[in-house]
Amino acid sequence: MDGIPFLQGDGALLTALGALSLLCLLLIFFNLRLFLWNRRLQRLLRGGGENLDELLREVLMSCREAKAELNELRQWCRELEQGVAKSLRRVGFLRFNAFSDKGSELSFALALLNNDGDGIVLCCLVGRDDCRLFAKPVVGGTSPYPLSEEEKAAIRMASRSEAAVAN
Repeated sequence: MDGIPFLQGDGALLTALGALSLLCLLLIFFNLRLFLWNRRLQRLLRGGGENLDELLREVLMSCREAKAELNELRQWCRELEQGVAKSLRRVGFLRFNAFSDKGSELSFALALLNNDGDGIVLCCLVGRDDCRLFAKPVVGGTSPYPLSEEEKAAIRMASRSEAAVAN
């Protein structure tokens, strides 16, 4: 190191050069970052000459409109769920022979109930010469009218059946 006299001193100069080199590297790093951010901003502002402030206001307005529509849809879904809960969607169907001389199980009992067990039970009795249809209301799984065993079985089947749309 005889040829470099300024490096033979106490190291203060060497420390200053190291600090200056570090500052230059930091300056290059931050200039590069500034360049990249500036390029992103130019890309964002490029387009139909729209102001960034106007663009952000339009986006905010669209978000508010979407939120209002979402709230309307939620309310509509709640009303729809309430209506569906009251609909007749549990079904019980049973075929049987009403009379010993008539085969092929042409008679049937059909129960149509909502989630609360309210609805109707239909019973069709097919005889040799005629067919009779009876309708009885069902409230809470029972009827104020006498029920045949087949009608009771149809109501039990409907009560156990899965609803088309679960709550």
